[in-house]
Amino acid sequence: MKPLVTILLATFNRSNLIAETLNSIVSQTYSNWECIVIDDNSTDSTEEIVCEYIKNDNRFSYYKKTEKYKKGLSGTRNHGLDIAISRNAEFIQFFDDDDLMCPNNIEAKILSLAPKSDLNFTISKFEKFDHDDRSNVSRPIFKLSHSHMGDAILVGDLKVNIQCILWRAIYIKKFRFDEHLLYAEEWELLTRIGYLNPTYDIVDEYLFKYRKHKKSLTMGDDLDFSRRKTSAIIRIKIYEYLTINRLHTKKSILFLAKTFLIDSYQPYYVKALLEYVSQNKEFSLKLRLYLKSVLYISKVSNKIIGKLATWV
Repeated sequence: MKPLVTILLATFNRSNLIAETLNSIVSQTYSNWECIVIDDNSTDSTEEIVCEYIKNDNRFSYYKKTEKYKKGLSGTRNHGLDIAISRNAEFIQFFDDDDLMCPNNIEAKILSLAPKSDLNFTISKFEKFDHDDRSNVSRPIFKLSHSHMGDAILVGDLKVNIQCILWRAIYIKKFRFDEHLLYAEEWELLTRIGYLNPTYDIVDEYLFKYRKHKKSLTMGDDLDFSRRKTSAIIRIKIYEYLTINRLHTKKSILFLAKTFLIDSYQPYYVKALLEYVSQNKEFSLKLRLYLKSVLYISKVSNKIIGKLATWV
């Protein structure tokens, strides 16, 4: 018996796109799947479209998100994850309502993951296409193998999103998306997981199509700087997570020091990083001296900038 793969499809007001996404799921070469659609209470005809698919294929099911979960993608995904766990799901694939699965998406991943009980998940690649110009397709270059997954995600060497991954349910059920985050909730979650040294396999294929369009969360206007503010918040959350769980590495220390001195001036966190490094013998004296030096330089620079401002 082939193992059942549970697809968790989060949706909100995608009546113009979701049918194409559902068709790409129906067209999978691997047939033993179920698709749980979790709707963040759409106000368009999304529900009606999904219900038509349910009539023709009992592998689909539909749920409206309850008040237990916050508005937004993180809450929708957490609701789906809780439903999947209640069904004793064995393998879990998150997916979005505006993207497309390649026909062998599920089959290629499950063949990689299912036979190897020591693996937590498997990762593939994705290509991008322009909604307004389907001929505009790009295949980013991916390096999926890294000695430290957490470091690679944090500094941008490993560019991966949640749809690239097929999870063993017993592993992913221990985690949840941060429902306070409106953007980059995947990056925050995957960074946390990466620092736990998970075991994973690689399927070196482009297995889903990421749609670029103006209404996408990652492509729309950011006139109120929401994404930038969220980015700053996430870095603080990652700092706190790595510090509390004592998971810092040299790379995380250097990345966060730069973040808190250049990207957003918060020297308090750099002082805390210096204290952390000083208390852990695994870190070199050079790293401690580096942190002391950049703190001193930033302090002097700010004084100079302040004096110049009064002169102007």
